[in-house]
Formats: sequence, structure tokens, C-alpha cells
Amino acid sequence: MAKVKYRKENSFSGGINQGVSPFAISESDSTEEYGWDFDEFPRRKTRKGLTNYGASGGAVTHLLTNYGNTHLVRAVGTKLQYDNSGTWADLTTGLAAADWDAVNFRGKLILTNGTDNVKQYNGSAVSDLNSSDAPKGKYITASINRVYIADGSTIYFSANNDETDWTTAEDSGADDFTVNGGDVTGLTYFRDQVTVFKKNAIGVYYGNNYFTQKLVTVSNDIGCVAYKTIKEVGDTLYFLGQNDVYAFQGGVPVPIGHGIRTYLDGINPAQIAKCNAYVRKDRYYLNLVTGGATEPNVRLVYDPRYGKWRVCALNEGIRYGAFLNNAAYIGDSSGQTYTVEGNTNNGTAIPWSITTKPFDEGKAEAEKYYSEAHFQGLFASGTTVTLAVSTQDRSGSFEVIDFDPTSASNFTQNRNVIIPLDTVPLAFWARFRLSGTGPVELEQMQRYFRLAAVQK
Repeated sequence: MAKVKYRKENSFSGGINQGVSPFAISESDSTEEYGWDFDEFPRRKTRKGLTNYGASGGAVTHLLTNYGNTHLVRAVGTKLQYDNSGTWADLTTGLAAADWDAVNFRGKLILTNGTDNVKQYNGSAVSDLNSSDAPKGKYITASINRVYIADGSTIYFSANNDETDWTTAEDSGADDFTVNGGDVTGLTYFRDQVTVFKKNAIGVYYGNNYFTQKLVTVSNDIGCVAYKTIKEVGDTLYFLGQNDVYAFQGGVPVPIGHGIRTYLDGINPAQIAKCNAYVRKDRYYLNLVTGGATEPNVRLVYDPRYGKWRVCALNEGIRYGAFLNNAAYIGDSSGQTYTVEGNTNNGTAIPWSITTKPFDEGKAEAEKYYSEAHFQGLFASGTTVTLAVSTQDRSGSFEVIDFDPTSASNFTQNRNVIIPLDTVPLAFWARFRLSGTGPVELEQMQRYFRLAAVQK
């Protein structure tokens, strides 16, 4: 074995990258991870925790949204409730246990679920919008002067500046969006235009006058499969399509899900309607139902500034998200609402893990003897940390190495570990996994190794 000891370094500034062979990804990317966000990028810091916001509604969250900029409104089971400074009070009961869509328009929150009469909330009471004429569609949005509701493949629009009028000729009306067949799957208002989605098409309304507005197809291939994933971040609209996550700025939708390909390919098609998203700090948070799960079981975050994805958490059951007065809120499948700014999950330390790519050190044909690893980061008091190494490029077992970086840890430090040969034998490549609980900030890692002679 050569006596020369080599040194390689990687940071933890990358994201999850499942789109190519693990050997081909950046050294700062990960192949598996959870527990992270983009706060204090480029260092890798554990995500914010969830803190109960009021009592549970005791049933599935079917809506979480904001009434203007004053307070939250949620649907749990068969109830509509409003938030009174963290106390949830009933607005009305006896409704269908179905997902709702809602929009703020002219001082009202207008709500629809496809079954009950369309509702309106004025900040104090809920009533029917127009029990005889307002269409009971699943999706709703509003322009500056009209409300739009989709039912099947038809988009209905109210009269000018009158959300209760759905019948006046040459003022209210309807358009059939028949391209590619199938039903409308979502509505939103983006860049001063009402945008209509099917699972394989997108249409945009040009103009807002009854005589001039026109529904124009802008894509007859890409569409949205889960309306709760449609969210605007900055100047871009994000949504989940049939084959990818897309960023849309009014032209051709751009796929951005390369790094989370394994999660996208693993979506449970029977539960895809439960996939949803929310926005926090100009980031897009996507909750997917994958594998055999029946509730959202992976929370991902995309930061447009860096074009990277990270995995926030697993098995949370998030159904809806809302953003109000610079704070993010989520509601889960049990009816609990949370804020997303804590340092723990209701007092429980946040779990996290990160697995590097398989390092072949640029010489895949040569066996390596790894002797040392060095880590720079902040491992706060009370944090638990485990280091493990695998000599396989995927799956396989990890061998735990004795490593305790948590002493005197109220500042960033360098921590060293000897890698014993009887634990990690000669190998063509190696992956490193750090995991634990509690707050941590990772900066860099260095690995030292020697190369074995290559057989000729």
C-alpha cells in the first residue's frame, strides 16, 4: 500500500440529488437525507420545528387558509373554524368532509368543496354565497373583478364586481376547456391572469371584460395533477405535474424535479390528490404521498435562489399549508394546526440524517484505506450524533464509528475521528452518514485515505 496520504474535502451546501448515478453527483450533494432546510445557506442547518397552534380539530384538515391578512380559517372534518389568537372557534358545522378551495375577494373569503353550497365568510359569519346559482365546483380563484369556479371541464365566472351574480347575460358566463378531454384540476390567479389547469393542459384567460376575455391554451401536454401544490413564489408559479414538478412564468413550464426523482417516481397514484404545498421565506415546500402511504409522508423544500431541493421531514401527514403575516402554518391529517418556526417539534428534538455520495476519489479502480475524517460544524449542547460508513454505493449496511462531537459545542468546532481498518476495510468507494437529533449546523468534511496498488 502506498505511504502517501491523500486528502479530499466536501461541504454540505448541496441538496438531495437522485436524478443521476450517485457517482455522478456533486461532492456537496446527498443521496439520502431528512431534517434540513435552507436557513443560513450555504451551511446545512436543521429545519425549523412544528409547534401546536391551538387545539386539534379532531378530524382531517380539509382546508387551511387566511381571511385577508387578519386571521386563519380551517376546515376540520365537517366543520369550518376561525382562529381567534390561537383559539379555534366553530363557524358552521354539518358540512361534507371534503377538501375545500378558497379565495379572498372584495372583503370576503369565498369557499367551495364541490358538494356543499358555495360559502362566503365576511370575518364574522358564514353564509351561502348564492344557494341557487353559484356552481358547486371544486376549484375557485378570482381576478380583480370576477370570481371563477371550475366544475368538470367548465369554468364559470361571476358578473363584474358581483360574486353573488352568476346568471346575468353578457356579464356572467362560462367557458368549456375541452382540450385533451378530462376535467379541470385547478385554478389560480397569476401575473394578472386567471390560469386554468388540467392534468395535461394549461389555459390562460386574456382580458377581463365579458366581451373581450378569451381562454387560450398555452400547453396541451403539461398540466397539474394536485391543485393544492399550485403556489406562487416570487415571480414563478410552481405545481406538481404528471411527470415532474414545474416552474411556470407564463411561457413553457420548466421541469425542476431532477434532484427528487426517486420521490416523484414513488408517488402513490391513488393518493395523489392529497399532495400539497405551502410557501415560507420565498421557498416552495412540497408534501408528497409516496410508496404505500395514504397520507403525505415526505416534506421537500425547493429554494429558487440555489435551484436545489432538500428533505425537511418524513411521516408528518401534512394536508394544507398557509402563509399569513410572514409566518407559515400547516394542518395535518388529524386536524392539528402548527406554526413552522420552532426549534423543536413540540419539545421533541428534531431528527436529521445526511448520506454522502460514494466517494471513489477519482480512481474507481483502486482500493482505498480511509484512516481519518474531520468535521467542522456547530453541534449544540444536547444534540446526539452518529457517524457511520458504508463501502457499498447504495442500499447495504453502514458500520457505526465511535464519534462524539458534542462536548464544548456552543460554537463552531473541528472534530476528528479515526476510522479503524477492522471496521471499514479496503474499499473501492465509501459513503459517510451523519445522523442524530437536535440542532446542528454542518460546514465541511475532510477525509484522509491511502491508495492501494492497482493490479496490472
